[in-house]
Amino acid sequence: MTRLLLSAALVVALTSSAQTPAPSSLKDFLDSADQQNLERRISAEQRLGAAAQLTQAWTALLPALTAQASWTHNQYPAVVTLPTGGGTPTQLTITPADQLDAILRVDLPLVDVSRWSRTWTASINLEAAEQRELAMREQVKRQVVGTYYSLAAARALLQSAQKSMTVAQAQLELQTVRVRSGVVTELDQMRAKAEVERTRQIVADTTSMVATTRRSLRTISGLEAGEIAELPNDDLHSEAPLEDLESKITGLPAIRAAEKDAEVAQSNASLSRLLLVPNLGAQFTERFTNATGFIGKVESYNFGVNLTWRLDGPTLVSPRVAEALGNIAALATERARLAARDQVHSDWQRIQATLIKVQATGVQVTAAERAASLARERYEAGVATQIDVITSERDVFQAEISQIQARTELASARTSLRISTGLPVIPD
Repeated sequence: MTRLLLSAALVVALTSSAQTPAPSSLKDFLDSADQQNLERRISAEQRLGAAAQLTQAWTALLPALTAQASWTHNQYPAVVTLPTGGGTPTQLTITPADQLDAILRVDLPLVDVSRWSRTWTASINLEAAEQRELAMREQVKRQVVGTYYSLAAARALLQSAQKSMTVAQAQLELQTVRVRSGVVTELDQMRAKAEVERTRQIVADTTSMVATTRRSLRTISGLEAGEIAELPNDDLHSEAPLEDLESKITGLPAIRAAEKDAEVAQSNASLSRLLLVPNLGAQFTERFTNATGFIGKVESYNFGVNLTWRLDGPTLVSPRVAEALGNIAALATERARLAARDQVHSDWQRIQATLIKVQATGVQVTAAERAASLARERYEAGVATQIDVITSERDVFQAEISQIQARTELASARTSLRISTGLPVIPD
């Protein structure tokens, strides 16, 4: 029975692991980062904060209710008795021994430019926060893609280094046999041993690179990377004309956020001139007290309208300050547009150059592998030296490194261009 339960538990565990494979596709990491990335979550909280500030600003335009209650013990009460023309005298309490007071007051702002300004500014700030959140999402996507392709490149480098390590070990074993047979000298064996140790260092470096990049990807996306991360197969197609791509930047979140910031600054500049307008408000007050005084009523009310006008130096200078801030925001928006165009231009040019690199490194790898094969054949025939073989193997490894770097750069550049033009990271 125990053995049967253990077998069943093993089957369940294997089934569960089969149903939840480790993430390996780029989309898995992008989806996870969109939910778990800390910078992404911070931007979402900032948007929620901006929404709360807008609610706080417009509720300041609503009536405000103030309630007060107090108890006061007076050492000497004051009570006045007034005759009533033959009737029962009336007592008026001016100050009771234990005085109770309750006040209800309602204030309603009728004209308050500063509150109007804060409400309008908070509304535009919310729109800007929404665009900044979208911009942060694009930035996180750029980080995830770059780290994912770096991991894929590191793993490809590790595979190439391990292959070189296998070849070097095979050469060492061959030279060891030949030294024992007296065919070659110990010098050839030592060269082969040195080559093995050199490749061991490369394998160690690339293993560390894989581990570090894998950890970075987990930090950015919140997912642990599986054992598979590959560079995309590229058909080496050309991108759309640069002029067409540059025209797509107008809808980018970063530019729209900058435009909203400029709109806030410009509206503040306009509203700052209205700060000279007096504030107008209304109030209604209901009072309950046992210190009725000469009125003789426990409750009484009053209402009225109040006008407040403040004129000082800062108020007079504020329009010039707001105008300068508006000009700065407008220039910052133009700077954002130029930076976006420059990014598109840089990505597009990088793709053109990398397309040539990928083609050239492909030919380079093929030629290096053929040269290494010829070097081994010539060495076996005794017409080439061991140094020729070692050099040719190193050339193959360097050519593979160049090819991996070129493919990684091309994949990153294509993704960066899509993000820079507001297109989906992964084409539909």
